[in-house]
Amino acid sequence: MLIVLSTIGPTTYKEIEYCWAPHGQEPRTYRTALFPLAVNVLFQPEKFLLMVTPEAQAHENYHEMERTLGERLQPVPIPLGRTEEELWQIFDIVSDAVPEGAGVIFDVTHAFRSLPFVIFGVINYLRRTRGIRLERIIYGAYEARETGPDGVSRAPVFDLTMLVDLHEWLQAVEAFTVRSEGERLADLLAEAHRRPWLSGERGEGELPRQLQRMARCIKEFSQSVRLLRPLEALDAAARAQTLARQVEQEAARWAKPFRHVLSRLTDELSPLTADDARALDEEGLRCQLSLIRHYIEKDLIVQAVLMEREWLVNWLAWRAGFGKWLNRMVREELERALGLAVQSLKKDKVTEASVPSWYDLLPEAREVTELWEQLTNLRNDVAHCAMNDCPASPESVIGRAKQMVQELEQLLTDGCQGAF
Repeated sequence: MLIVLSTIGPTTYKEIEYCWAPHGQEPRTYRTALFPLAVNVLFQPEKFLLMVTPEAQAHENYHEMERTLGERLQPVPIPLGRTEEELWQIFDIVSDAVPEGAGVIFDVTHAFRSLPFVIFGVINYLRRTRGIRLERIIYGAYEARETGPDGVSRAPVFDLTMLVDLHEWLQAVEAFTVRSEGERLADLLAEAHRRPWLSGERGEGELPRQLQRMARCIKEFSQSVRLLRPLEALDAAARAQTLARQVEQEAARWAKPFRHVLSRLTDELSPLTADDARALDEEGLRCQLSLIRHYIEKDLIVQAVLMEREWLVNWLAWRAGFGKWLNRMVREELERALGLAVQSLKKDKVTEASVPSWYDLLPEAREVTELWEQLTNLRNDVAHCAMNDCPASPESVIGRAKQMVQELEQLLTDGCQGAF
């Protein structure tokens, strides 16, 4: 159902011809003193919700609307909004009046004082809670009227829907920067890429070429981060960094909100950028540690804990000179050595001879063994959902994850004199 949410006041408005001229379509006009009547003709809604104060509902303007729209007109009585209490009353009244799942055209032309801001907030709330769609925000700009060659004075109808787009971009950027959830940001970029191609809009300069690729990078990075695919995440971060330089001009033309956050995005991804994410060297290990810090900053503690354990295996492969560090059998050998070292340290039915000689020769052997024991306990507590007799508290898990990344960073710094 398409409905219009509009308002009218107890004021004598001047008659003029309103002109709606969307891009790529023939202009349409309607002459009236009451812009909501023009909205009715230009957009043909199924229902018309008219917010009115008691004074406005008693005025001739409302009676003319009633005569013209008949049963499609539904008055929505509201207070003036002079106090916070009245603003909340408006919130409740409008929320109850808008049908669930409806498409809404919001007309702000005759809105009184702060009412447009209040209703815009209500609509955004209903979009999230009741599934309504905000199709357009429109304004009949009487003050911007011009006289055409035919001598007729016309007022343009401004499309302010970009305010909704801006709100969408704001939420998408926040989701990405706060929680590393990039799907919505990627969707908006992809939509900005497709729109001019589908509409035939060109303007000055070429149509977008790189926005779609940036969208894919952001989506791949986000999914890889949250699904614990660190090498894929680091690779996507590197590609996004490279694309950022190419996409800046396109964003300025076709995705303006993205242009203003592009530098923030590149700053955030910069520590995660390596020449080759699959190269086992100091740079790669530091990028992996940066990813662990990224997890902690985004409050993705489970991912941080699991990645910390795997990072220590990676470090051991690098320090001991194991080349095929991603091979499952190699990793099992490294984990077995770490496990034996823990048991040997605890003198638990295993002799020191059971620990591989190459491990005992590591200058950091004892430190690494202790770290492995701590990480194993932390990882097991998290991965097994605290299903044990003495689970750690959430605060303890977070604190230990933060402390552990610092110790891993120190381990890498100490071991950078050269591989074994």
